[in-house]
Amino acid sequence: MIAVNRYVVPSIEIVERKGLGHPDTLADGISEAISRSLCSYYLERFSRILHHNVDKVLIIAGKSAPRFSGGTIITPPSVVVGGRATRPPHMPMGEIIESSTADYLHKNLKYLEQFRVEPRLEEGAVELQSLMGQGANDTSIGVGYAPLSWTERLVLALEDDVANVRGTGEDIKLMAVRRGEELTLVVAAAMVGRFISSRQEYDEAKERIREAVMKKTESLAEHAIGDALEGLYKPEEIDLDQTKIWVNSADTGESIYLTVTGSSIEMGDDGATGRGNRGNGLITPLRPMTMEAIAGKNPVSHVGKIYNVLAQKAAAEIAEIEGVKEARVTLVSKIGSPVSRPLLRSVQISMDKGNGEGRGTTASPALESNINEILDFWMESTDQLVEQFVKGKISLF
Repeated sequence: MIAVNRYVVPSIEIVERKGLGHPDTLADGISEAISRSLCSYYLERFSRILHHNVDKVLIIAGKSAPRFSGGTIITPPSVVVGGRATRPPHMPMGEIIESSTADYLHKNLKYLEQFRVEPRLEEGAVELQSLMGQGANDTSIGVGYAPLSWTERLVLALEDDVANVRGTGEDIKLMAVRRGEELTLVVAAAMVGRFISSRQEYDEAKERIREAVMKKTESLAEHAIGDALEGLYKPEEIDLDQTKIWVNSADTGESIYLTVTGSSIEMGDDGATGRGNRGNGLITPLRPMTMEAIAGKNPVSHVGKIYNVLAQKAAAEIAEIEGVKEARVTLVSKIGSPVSRPLLRSVQISMDKGNGEGRGTTASPALESNINEILDFWMESTDQLVEQFVKGKISLF
């Protein structure tokens, strides 16, 4: 099914990103890290990936006492690892889970030293195990769209700039709201007490974050003009002089966003797999989205993972077709059916205003053929994706 519409500039955009140190993103990362470790173990010993889905990680926040120039952890956070995984005799499941979790947390939270890991993986149903490599082991939805708008690209680009401000931790949350030409950016950044000795230094760090965000916004606006985004929401139409930037706007009196570790998992916030960014790294409620948790699912037969990646890749390629302004791809599986044969594959495209293709509700034979070739290619590429999943080469959050 291919539908054709004229491209219309959205009057409102809402774009969110939970940074790599946010509890929900950490849960996604731990889920995927454990899945990759299980895949490597299975491949080494059985020459194939066995059934598993580690998409039920829960992070329970601890308790801390942050202060300027330091602070202490009173109760460390806990990571509860749920889900299903095939467990052959003598498999060191607990060791795999604990080492994968620890490696991931140490890599992504520089100042987190204490945490607990509670492995609770159990074996999956025999019926689902039998579907590995034979067919889809769930009825799921995958969606993707392309290209990203200027506002979406801005939100993706801002995390590194905020993280590079001295005193900022890895738990960074970004929200952009565009109403016509008015842009508002809200930043929540966990500040690390050991680098900040006073409230004055804290406020100065917040101001440096605001300046870094404004500088990136201005820079991206200048360099985006004339590129592939031209004709989407043009950055020159955004009034940068009226752009509002809020940093840690909940600060009141002595209540400020100061932490020991640089992440709210030390006390303020729990995390769970699937509650954060979608496969493109963003949360975009006014765009097509699925509630499917992508991270941690097995890369062989779980279409909740595979289809969301394929839909993004197909949409990106379709959007490169001459005259296509935007592409949206939806894939729906039927449990037990071959992964390459979805129950539904749907494409919606928006065309240039001056292109005759945009006048009706169906694509021309040539355009339809081109789109179907792209879809066919990606639907037959699932086997090639497995190695990329296992090696962590595909971004999922």
